[in-house]
Amino acid sequence: MNIRLRIHRWVVWWFYVGIICGAIAGVNLLGHHLTGAQDRLLIILGAAHWVLGGLVCWAFEGIAFEPQRPKQTPLQQSQSDPSLETKSYPASEFLLPGRRQSLLRWRH
Repeated sequence: MNIRLRIHRWVVWWFYVGIICGAIAGVNLLGHHLTGAQDRLLIILGAAHWVLGGLVCWAFEGIAFEPQRPKQTPLQQSQSDPSLETKSYPASEFLLPGRRQSLLRWRH
């Protein structure tokens, strides 16, 4: 069985921001440019970024595994998809309430 992985765009952006900020933090930590307290704060902020990102992705279902559906031809898709059918509306849908003026322009 084939499985399809669906990832929302904001999850990818969250991941990229984490990688870039982590690289900057790594350079500062390895270069000894910060004090001990600043090092710990930087590590805590980085860990919080990844933990909160994971919680948000889980809560909003940012990443989902879906079974891959077999591909349909356009004819099969139009027959199975009710949204592609034409819809009809009663004439009263195009009248303003009250004086029953038409929303559509008159044809001259």
